Order: sequence, then structure tokens, then C-alpha cells
Amino acid sequence: MAETTLPPVLFLLNDRWAVKAGNTTSTLMLACLQLGHPVMVTDVVHLQATSSTHLYAEALELRANAKVETTKQIAKAFSKAKVRRVALADTAGVIIRTAPGKDITRSWAHRLALEVMRLAHENGIQIINSPIGLQRASSKLYTVCLPPKYVPKTMVCHSLKSVETFAATLDGAFVMKPLMGSQGRDVFFLDGYDSLNTRQVVDILGRTGYLVVQEYVPEAIDGDIRVLTLDDQIICSDKPVGIRRTPAPGERRSNISLGGTATVVELSKKQAAICRKVAKLISKDGISFAGLDLVGEKIVEVNVFSPSGLQDLGLAETQLVDVVKKLLNL
Repeated sequence: MAETTLPPVLFLLNDRWAVKAGNTTSTLMLACLQLGHPVMVTDVVHLQATSSTHLYAEALELRANAKVETTKQIAKAFSKAKVRRVALADTAGVIIRTAPGKDITRSWAHRLALEVMRLAHENGIQIINSPIGLQRASSKLYTVCLPPKYVPKTMVCHSLKSVETFAATLDGAFVMKPLMGSQGRDVFFLDGYDSLNTRQVVDILGRTGYLVVQEYVPEAIDGDIRVLTLDDQIICSDKPVGIRRTPAPGERRSNISLGGTATVVELSKKQAAICRKVAKLISKDGISFAGLDLVGEKIVEVNVFSPSGLQDLGLAETQLVDVVKKLLNL
């Protein structure tokens, strides 16, 4: 009797040749393989549609019986993989792991990719996260939509006068960052509304679009805590935990890509309760897998496209597999 072949899980990235070892994407891929599902990877410029119901991807494939046991081996295998065309309807689901904020020059491709994913979703294909939810949450404006008690005082605007007027209502320091962006790029810290650098920062950030003005939370001096959520729960092995990201010496931004260090820490009861409540709220938008950036008892950012940190939680292999099973309803 022939062995039953499970359908592949398709990953949508910025670049299909950019599968990296040791990150959340390759960690999820490894768990899919351990479940017996082949893994395929495509990107935002290799999708096809011949009608609203016939949707395809030109993708690299890694078969379930491939001899890989680590994310490093996965990255190496995909660097040599062959491309084949796959119908989205023939997959077990699509996991979106794009980062539009890192690919501004191809924003057109990201918009079209979400439209293709929306059509797939309407055809009953499982898409994680929901493309409709991702469209709603496609910028930091999504944070402003959360209940005010969970977030620092925040304003999205474009003009210098708006920034100065809002900053004057804050008690001291504030942060400015682009509405579209990631990995801590172009994040500025200012001492107060009358800072001599305010005009210059608004000029720089305003060249590429709207900007976010946010109250500075004092606990940010110690970094932030990335909390990964799945549906309305915190992803953890036992007690509710997050990943404290501590800034590198001389740096205020805590992003790992900027030299920050990651340590697993237990959340307080109030922090855990806040994260669960926010996770429940965003899951109603179809955001089942998210990364909440927590400073003190405030959510400063919601990451929905490709939340990272899963590999840092220290989960057992069986727990990672359980995450994927729940993610894809397997």
C-alpha cells in the first residue's frame, strides 16, 4: 500500500531564496516537516492567478522525507531547491511571513500578494494570518486602534505643528518613528516637545509618509518584552513568558537586529492579562499569530506579518509541533 503524502505547507516571504537558519520562519518550517508535511516557499513576486479561483505559486520545495534535522540544514536545502508550480488549493495552508516594512520599493508586490491571499482565503484555503486582518494591521496605525488603557499615548500625523501640539500634552520624553517600518529603523528619542531636533526628525520621517508620535515609557530603559501569542493565548512552555530584548551598550533600541540580547522572562500577572486581552481582540481580526512588544504594562507595538522570537522561547520539539498544529488546525 502506497504511503499517504500529506499536502505541503506554503510559506510566503519577501524573497524565496532568503530562508535563514535560526529564525522563527525556519523554526516553523522544521515543525511542519516533523509533522510529515512537505514545505514550500514562494515570495511576493512569484504568485499567479488565472481566475479568482485558480491561484498558483512558483515555489521552492523541500519534501517531508528530506534528511534535515536543524534549521541550518533547511536553509542549505532551500538554497539548492528546484522551483515548481503549485496550486494554492493543493496546500495545507499558507503561512505569510513577509515584512513589507523592509521592502518599501516593492510595496506594489506586497499589496498584490495580499490580494491573491484574500482570494485564496475566500476560496476556503487556510491563510495565516488572515489577509484581511493583515490589510487592517498593515502599519503601526493598528496600535492606535487598541483600547487606550493598553497603549502609551500615541498620535499618527504628518505635520510639525501636529507633532509639537501633541508632544506638549505629554509628560516629558517621547518617541517618533515611521508609520511603516521595522527592526527599529528610523526610531528617534526626544527629550520633550521643545527639543531642538523635533523639526529635523519630522522633516526626515515625513519624506516617506506619516509618522508615529508616542509617549516614552520609562521602563523602556531596560528594553522591551516580545510576547508571542496564538489565538487568545501566550505561547509558552509552562508559565506565561516573553523575550526581554535588552539594548546593546550605547543604544536605546532593543531590536535583536541592532545588537540587542534576548532573555526569556516570566511575565507579571498584569502583563500576562493585558497580552491575553489584546491577543483576543486582534484574533477577531484574523490575527491568530502575533508578536506584542510590551514595555512595563503598555503595548507599544503589534507585529502581525512576521513576528519573531519563537526560536528564543526554548520550547521543546513537541511544543513547537503543537504550535504549528494549532496554527494550521491540523
